Amino acid sequence: MGRAAVTRQGSDITVVAYSRMAAVALDVARQLAESDGIDVEVVDLRSLRPLDRETIIASVKKTHCAVVLEDDWLTYGIGAEIAATISDGAFDWLDAPVRRVAMAEVPMPYAKSLETAAMPSAQDAKEAVRQTLAAVARRS
Repeated sequence: MGRAAVTRQGSDITVVAYSRMAAVALDVARQLAESDGIDVEVVDLRSLRPLDRETIIASVKKTHCAVVLEDDWLTYGIGAEIAATISDGAFDWLDAPVRRVAMAEVPMPYAKSLETAAMPSAQDAKEAVRQTLAAVARRS
């Protein structure tokens, strides 16, 4: 505990995730490599307290772009802290703003179909990666 794991090496963009979204991030990285030739580095935080800021910052300094995935609300979540960590520690290395992918800003629905609709999807993550890279003209 306390140390993040780089579960997939990459050079185009860093995706930071934890818990279920770490598995989604790995799946998205594989899909984007096959479909778009995008080389995604995946950082699985494994613990949030302590937060392994050094691994996050080192990865972003390497790739120059970042997307944060989380199964929580965008507002006030750990993703905001991760984005702040990247801004504080790797701002001069960023080619694009840090993009965050999170659940809808609604109370968690009880119905399974609505719960699924509220949660972030692999497609949401892929779009965030593509949009981030397109913003810096690395991909279209």
